[in-house]
Amino acid sequence: MVCSKSHTSPPTPLQQRGGHLSLTSSPLYWRGVGGEVCGLILSGGLSSRMGEEKRLINYHGKTQEQYLFDLLKPYCSEVYVSINQNQTTDLPYIPDLDLPIKSPIVGIFSAFYKNPNTAWLVVACDMPFVSEKAIEFLLQHRNPEKYATAFENPDEHFPEPLLTIYEPKIYPNLQEAVNQGKKSPMKVLQSLDIQLIKDFDLQWIKNINTVEERTNINPF
Repeated sequence: MVCSKSHTSPPTPLQQRGGHLSLTSSPLYWRGVGGEVCGLILSGGLSSRMGEEKRLINYHGKTQEQYLFDLLKPYCSEVYVSINQNQTTDLPYIPDLDLPIKSPIVGIFSAFYKNPNTAWLVVACDMPFVSEKAIEFLLQHRNPEKYATAFENPDEHFPEPLLTIYEPKIYPNLQEAVNQGKKSPMKVLQSLDIQLIKDFDLQWIKNINTVEERTNINPF
């Protein structure tokens, strides 16, 4: 499977309105349970609290964008960087659709709009502790019969939406959420039958969003 625009029509078409698109009504990649997966690096946020683009921060001897791309490549048939319409990258990318809401859900939805027939392994660029072990652990616990497979935050008991495998069946639910102006992919996950992983290294889902948080982490 190649993660390119499928000939299958999306469940609900997108139409242009008022300047925005709005909704109407492992040798080469992982060969584990559930079939192939495409990788998506969420990098389209404003990074206002960090003061610089989080995707370009160097934690591992390369930009975080490049680190995650290299990390996902052995496990995914294709890997893309999700960027907003003001960003550029030399890596394969999927630009955010021109929608009136600004949220990570737009990047995830844009990936499914590009190819609604594949699962998407989504990881946010502000998670520097994501490792090969984390990706393998997530894939090994994948349940393709569910809408998604996600790590559960042990304090709040909610699914972490930005290190998750989204299955193709979730696409109509994402469409509905975007159509209604809902910004939270976590709430979409909470409303559905998903696979939750509860026993894992909590560092994997740790976000680094501020200069202070970045200063306080140990070098890799």
